[in-house]
Order: sequence, then structure tokens, then C-alpha cells
Amino acid sequence: MKRFFIGLACLLLVFGAAQAQTAKSSAVKRIYSVDFSITIRDLFLAAKTQDDSSIPVDKAILLDGDIGTITVHQDTDKNFIAEVELLNGTWVGEDQVDLYRTYVIFEGLQFRSWFSPQSQTKLKPGQTVLILGSYEGIGQDYDEKTLVPIVKALDIRHIY
Repeated sequence: MKRFFIGLACLLLVFGAAQAQTAKSSAVKRIYSVDFSITIRDLFLAAKTQDDSSIPVDKAILLDGDIGTITVHQDTDKNFIAEVELLNGTWVGEDQVDLYRTYVIFEGLQFRSWFSPQSQTKLKPGQTVLILGSYEGIGQDYDEKTLVPIVKALDIRHIY
């Protein structure tokens, strides 16, 4: 009888552990390999030269920049898509700035609060952000002539 209860307890522990593993797997944190060397300037130059072979597609990239234009393309109960023009630049001498930009696509309901008018975290043009994203390729700007880099946002942090 004692063996039966010990065996039953062990069996329940095994099934409980298996159930816990299954429950954890649905809420697994994503872990990314990040290439910290890529900048908005690198993306801009890749689009300008039409050679993006040096931009990794198998790693996340970390970009810092200022918000330019914001366009919400879709906002429904089941889907959210917004596009942000991310800007950065470097001084050339004391009176000229080279401006670089990339378009960042925010897709998924987890990003809705960053664009909602009622949200305290709402993004506004001119704010500085840090974006973890994946490089998607080179696309055309709205003028259908200018090539621009496209990044899909994985996460975002407001800096100031």
C-alpha cells in the first residue's frame, strides 16, 4: 500500500512537471542575438547604394533615433500596424548635418499603446527612442523613387 501511494505521488509529480513545462512554453521570453554595430547611417547607405549585403538578416539590430512622421495603417481589435520614420544624423563641420532615416514597422497589438491618443506613452514626432528590430530590406519611399531601409520593430523604449 505504501508503494502504491509513493508511486502515485511520483506519477503526479511527473505529470505536474510536464504540465508546468507546457504552461511555461506558451509564455517563453524571446531571446535575440543582437548586432550592435549597425546604425541608421549603415542602413541609409545600404539603401542608397542598393547593397545591403553587410546588414544581417539573422540578427536583431538596435537603433536609436528621433521620431519623424508617424502613420497608423491599421488599428482593429485583431490587428495593429503603424509606420514610423526614424531619423538620425551626423554633423559635418559646424554648419551642416547629414540626415539619415529608416522606416520602422510596428505590427501587433502589443504596440497599440505607443500610438493611442489616450496613452501616456504615446509617441510624438521629435521624441528619441531606442528600437530593437529586424532588418526587412530596402523599400521605396512614397515618392516611388527614393530607396529607404525597412525595419520591423521587435521592441521599443522611449529615451526622451
